[in-house]
Amino acid sequence: MTSIAVTEFETRLQWQGSQWVLLTSEHAPALPLAARTGGHPHEDRWCPETLLVGALEGRILQMFLQQARAESLDIVFYQSTAMGRRVEGPGGLPHFTDFIIRPHVAVRSEQDAERVRTLFEELPGRCFPSSMMHLAPRIEPVVEVWEDGPRVPSPL
Repeated sequence: MTSIAVTEFETRLQWQGSQWVLLTSEHAPALPLAARTGGHPHEDRWCPETLLVGALEGRILQMFLQQARAESLDIVFYQSTAMGRRVEGPGGLPHFTDFIIRPHVAVRSEQDAERVRTLFEELPGRCFPSSMMHLAPRIEPVVEVWEDGPRVPSPL
């Protein structure tokens, strides 16, 4: 018999008039949402597409850290940026064509750096959204060796 794990994620939306919405969950602070107007975000409001990109970036980090722990890798530093590209043509439905995650990782040896690069090569097909939406993220890591301890990294 095959066993499967089922996890449910539950949120609530409350419309606040015009474009304003409040996203809530029992386990996290409320997030103010708004649709982009004229292609521009609203001040102090998240748009749903940005949350999707952030969820993907966070999932990549969680999967990476899980694999790094399993391989006993000593991760000294991790920071990332993410971009999702949504296109919309005349008469067509908007859709994402790309998700690009740019993690910047530091480890203490060249051997660990190679193992980290291999982990990032394997991640896209194994995690959200590619496992759910058939769109694999592209991961463009920067991996450094910090033999003498942490130093201030250059900005991404």
